[in-house]
Amino acid sequence: MTDRSTSIDAPLARWSSRLALFSASVLVVGLVLHRLTSFPTPVAVNLLAVSAAGSGLAVLLGLVALAQIWRRGYAGAGSAAFGILLPLLTLAWPLTYVPALLKLPPINDVTTDTANPPRFLALAGQRAGSGTAVEYPVTRFAPLQKQAYPDLRSYIVDRPVEEVFDLVSDAARRLKWRVTQSQPPVARSARGGVIEATDQTLVIGFTDDVVVRVEPAGRSARVDVRSASRYGVHDLGQNAARVRRFLAELQARVDATGPGTVAGRRTLRTTRTGAMVKKVKGRDQPSAEKNRKAESRSGRAPVRSSARRVPSQKE
Repeated sequence: MTDRSTSIDAPLARWSSRLALFSASVLVVGLVLHRLTSFPTPVAVNLLAVSAAGSGLAVLLGLVALAQIWRRGYAGAGSAAFGILLPLLTLAWPLTYVPALLKLPPINDVTTDTANPPRFLALAGQRAGSGTAVEYPVTRFAPLQKQAYPDLRSYIVDRPVEEVFDLVSDAARRLKWRVTQSQPPVARSARGGVIEATDQTLVIGFTDDVVVRVEPAGRSARVDVRSASRYGVHDLGQNAARVRRFLAELQARVDATGPGTVAGRRTLRTTRTGAMVKKVKGRDQPSAEKNRKAESRSGRAPVRSSARRVPSQKE
């Protein structure tokens, strides 16, 4: 005669599996709606919080159910295991950010110029509506940023400011930023150019704001970037990573174009008209290839990049 308890499922095992399935469904629905539609970010954040809390409770109920099954001989070990494993899978991705949460400072706004950071103008209204600061909190964030991200510094390109602005625009386009305002620099004046854009995080699709300022620095151009989260008090290093990606893309644009060449255009300078623009034809490529081969045979050193970062005070 079999024990009657072995034919009865542990009540907590059933609740654990149901709660785990519900929490996973809430997570998927929240991610899909926020990533693919105009679903409000605060509501999506609340759904993610509910999913995380439900997953944690499902794991707890599953562990208690396994203890009951072990001690009293209840059935339902499969349901309890499902209620534990599924939440652990859904929580595995958020748990990967725990080291960044513990190591990096709790800031959500970074810039390459902490003394005079670029300002949001076109995006100021949207940032104010989301409850985040429009101005960079210099007093609170600057010391923490310099300690955590000492490599974020202004970028100097030894080219005219108009040419560098075109390179910056090309870099933003290649990074798939959504440009909301593009204000080119005024020729022969001290006013630089500004680009304001938005970018989204890869998985959840949180919207972050970016502003790039290009201003004259003698015969060169100085590029400063600011990236700020629109939601949350801790960006987990995402804004610093975005600034680094932009500077790397800008460096690639500078290296790919010689002085006077921007986005497939070659500038021919003359004493009368100042500057003329001539498209690079396909027939120019063989001669350029010959020049490169001649330089390699002659043993001449390659041309150094015209871009550099402003040295830090320690340097």
